[in-house]
Amino acid sequence: MIIVTGTMEVGEAHVEAAKEAFRLAEAATASERGCITYRFFQSVAQPTLFRVYEEWEDKDALREHAQHENMARHRERMAPLGVSNRQISMIEPERIRELG
Repeated sequence: MIIVTGTMEVGEAHVEAAKEAFRLAEAATASERGCITYRFFQSVAQPTLFRVYEEWEDKDALREHAQHENMARHRERMAPLGVSNRQISMIEPERIRELG
């Protein structure tokens, strides 16, 4: 299993749009091959901060997700929302790798 997790921030004016984009991404991605869990969580203490948490069966499934039309649509929805401080890590059985 591969885990992807991390945080990102959006501008205060974009919080509601980000929540909708994350909701749509969760719903669309759940049916992708190899997706075990794909969720976003908003911080209670800092509403502009969101955490992503994903579980994938293997690296091939994660690679397919990165190229999937669902991810392309999600990137399009997120582009105007001023995402900043993005810190995402991939946890593999043998190591943890920073994704950026």
